[in-house]
Amino acid sequence: MDTLNLLVKWLSDNESALSATAAIAVIAGILYGALRYVLTPLLRRANINATQAGSQDPKSTKGDSDLPLAGLKKKQSKSIDDRPYSIAVMLFESLSSNPDDEFIAAGITSEIIVHVTTVPTIRVSSRLSSYSYKPKHDGDNLKNMAEQLNSKFVLSGNLQRAGDRIQVTAQLTDIDSDTQIWARTYKRDIEDVFEVQHDIARCIVGTVLGEVKFAQTSFAEEIPSHQLDSWGLVQKAYHFWLTAFSIKGVEDASGYLKQAIAISPDYARAHAALAMLQAQRLISGTSADYNQCKEDARHHIEKAYRLAPSDIEVLENAGVTWFHLGESRRATLALRSAITIAPLNLIARGYLALVLAASGGEDGAKEAIEVLEQNKKTAPKHPSTAYWNYFRALAEQRLGDHETAIEYAMQSISEQPGWLHSSLLVANSKAALGDRDGAAMFLDSVKEVNPQLSAELYYQQLIVETVEEENIKAFSGGLIKEGFIQTESEI
Repeated sequence: MDTLNLLVKWLSDNESALSATAAIAVIAGILYGALRYVLTPLLRRANINATQAGSQDPKSTKGDSDLPLAGLKKKQSKSIDDRPYSIAVMLFESLSSNPDDEFIAAGITSEIIVHVTTVPTIRVSSRLSSYSYKPKHDGDNLKNMAEQLNSKFVLSGNLQRAGDRIQVTAQLTDIDSDTQIWARTYKRDIEDVFEVQHDIARCIVGTVLGEVKFAQTSFAEEIPSHQLDSWGLVQKAYHFWLTAFSIKGVEDASGYLKQAIAISPDYARAHAALAMLQAQRLISGTSADYNQCKEDARHHIEKAYRLAPSDIEVLENAGVTWFHLGESRRATLALRSAITIAPLNLIARGYLALVLAASGGEDGAKEAIEVLEQNKKTAPKHPSTAYWNYFRALAEQRLGDHETAIEYAMQSISEQPGWLHSSLLVANSKAALGDRDGAAMFLDSVKEVNPQLSAELYYQQLIVETVEEENIKAFSGGLIKEGFIQTESEI
């Protein structure tokens, strides 16, 4: 008790000194936290720039094909995944004098953040962070916001009113390259303000996610493969898919993915992407050993799914791979799961339309058209539009509308000439309409690019993918009727 009394008396006598000491400690902690908040992104940027400068050393200019897989080391790889998956959403600015419009602009900003938050692969700024920056959309302000929030992309915008209509303009800026990579204006009647906010936000997010994906792959494409980490190699592998599909692109991308797996053997997305490309080799006939290629595709997708059964990219690629392997029901479940996790993942929605159009009968084709119409409404200039047009052509062909099928397939060809299956689809529809010479011309154009992709291979793959007799007839009946495909029995 005496000891306790002495301790209390000492604390009372030294109360002022202790309070000062505590205050100093608190201030020091605040200063440390502030300095770390400000300096961390700057230091990270400096480290990235130093790495980029070091990559220009003449000693490291060895070609990609000269670097054996066994020679890969983690310390050689360049990490580009610090910031590419991050978006800072700036508070949209109201340019009108009506004070209510500020609330509408803020509501659109909030809706965008909510929608992006549902995508597990992208980190987005919080409302508090977004609202703490004044909606002044000059370059310095955007750059400052991105650095403070450690983001590569900044989404900004403004709102104007004209009577009962509003106009919302949104821009996506890549801070590293200091370029505006996307911009679009949306005009809506404002009868139901909340529905308008929701609709515009969905359109912006659906488009932006595709643009971010494209920007990531473009960034990785510019860096030599031996300087990339596993994440970067996967992005590099996707680049050809969104720009110019080709058989060579499939082979090059497969090489990047094998390097990614060598660096990170349990990286699920690398296994899933490689499985999808193996499936592409199956349907294009470029594999020397069909059965081995099929087993490789199955091996990699099963491993990816075991490692990350809820990963969006794994589910996307699982859907495509399982479809090409003849497991359409499993493919459908995987893609619907991806959409449930991220409703505005338009890539997964597009792949779902493919599976429904090819193997879902008339009802599936009708649902596919609805899905693709919504995709186009949400993001009419999405990087995947060429493939969506092909999927739409499939759906129209399944419903027997060959003229419309040709129209959509020709759009796909103009956007992605290397995607030869659109030409095969046109050939079948022209043959079904009695234009044998037109069908022959498109079949010849396919052979010129890829001699292995014959009408017979196309037919055999249809049997695997579409399963139902009526589906097979819809996609090959014209070619069979005109004698381009020989079968032992009529379909």
